[in-house]
Amino acid sequence: MKDLLTPRFIVLSLLVIVAALTRALPYLIPHIWNFTAIGALAIFSGAQFSNRGLAFILPLLAMAISDIVIGNGFSLLVYFGFTAMVACGFLVRSRVNVTNVVLASFISASVFFLITNFAFFYPATLYQHNISGILTSYTAGLPFFRNMLIGNMVFSAVLFSSFYLLSKRYPVLAK
Repeated sequence: MKDLLTPRFIVLSLLVIVAALTRALPYLIPHIWNFTAIGALAIFSGAQFSNRGLAFILPLLAMAISDIVIGNGFSLLVYFGFTAMVACGFLVRSRVNVTNVVLASFISASVFFLITNFAFFYPATLYQHNISGILTSYTAGLPFFRNMLIGNMVFSAVLFSSFYLLSKRYPVLAK
C-alpha cells in the first residue's frame, strides 16, 4: 500500500491513464486502427513498475475500462497478447535505453501479432485450420501489425522519454 502513495507511482499511473485514452483515436481519426499507446503502455509498465503485479494489472485494467467505454467487447486472446507485451517490458526493466526500447517495441508487436492472428483461434468458417488459413489470417492482420508497430515505436518514445525527463527534473521519481 505504501508503494501506491509515492510520487513515482502516481506519475506512472497518470501516464498509464493518458496512454489508455489513445484507444479512442480510431473513433476520432479515421484509418488508424491499432495506432494507440496501449502496446507501448504495456511495455512501459513492465519496465517501470517495481511491483510486477501492478505492471500487469494497470495496463490490463486500462484496456478493460476502455473496452467498456468504447464497446469493443472482451477477447481473452487480446488480453493474453498484452500480457506478453508487459513481459517484454520486464526484459528491458534494468537496462532501459533507446535500443532496448525499440527492440521491445518490435518484439512485443510481433508477439502480439503472432498470437492474435493465429488462424486456429478463429472459427473454421472465418479461416481454415490449415497452413492456408494461417497465412490468410496473418496477411489480413498485416495492416494492424504495421499500425501497432508504429504506435509502439511512437508512444514508447513519448512514454519513456517523458518519464526520463520528468525523473531528471524531479529525482524523487527515480527508482
